[in-house]
Amino acid sequence: MNAETDKEVSVRADISTLVTGLTGSGKGSISANWLKAQAPYIMRGLVWVAYVDLKNGMEGGMVDARLIHRHAWNMDEALELLSDLNDEVWRRTGAVRGKLRNIPPSEQYPRLLLVIDEAAELVTSVAKSRRKQTDEAVELLDSMMRVGRAAGLVVLAMTQDPRVQAMPLRARFPQRIALRLTDESEAQMALSPHAVELGATPWQIPVSEPGTAWIWNIETDTVQRVRAPYIDDDELRNLAEPYA
Repeated sequence: MNAETDKEVSVRADISTLVTGLTGSGKGSISANWLKAQAPYIMRGLVWVAYVDLKNGMEGGMVDARLIHRHAWNMDEALELLSDLNDEVWRRTGAVRGKLRNIPPSEQYPRLLLVIDEAAELVTSVAKSRRKQTDEAVELLDSMMRVGRAAGLVVLAMTQDPRVQAMPLRARFPQRIALRLTDESEAQMALSPHAVELGATPWQIPVSEPGTAWIWNIETDTVQRVRAPYIDDDELRNLAEPYA
């Protein structure tokens, strides 16, 4: 919804999106509303969902299980999931080579929606013992996202840390959402300096307004202030019910 007028706004669901915000800023509301909007298409077999939550599924486990086709709650599961998804993306490009430039969602080729909660935990680590795994995760994500849009892949990634080191694949996300951040420099990292020049001010979002955010679409070069409505746990656990 538009944060100023309370009118619904369109957030593109067909391009990969990076969501950045401090703890308690409402990242869960963004992902919950995204899944709510996609629920009818998921239930019709037009969207296939994978959910990575390395906090042992504390967030992803709350989502209606009918909407998640595959999940990963630890690093080993995540790497296996990413490897399989990367294989599917490249298999698709080979299958339609010379026939289609972009694969539209269908029962044969449903959109592949990969939701990553706290993405920085997946792609970076201060512990040397985990760096081989995080490096592998980055390589797999980079591989699939290079051709992912043509193959029908959308990655929705959430992170608390706007630094490039925490999300080295930032350039692969043409749509970026910034919830409440600490200061202007974090906004420039999360969105871009240009988005801030266009008027995005996520560091000015009050603590009392979780779910309020600024969206920057690189392709249209526009920013808008939006608000994701709160979805409580009961609704989250039953998002598929209206379409069952």
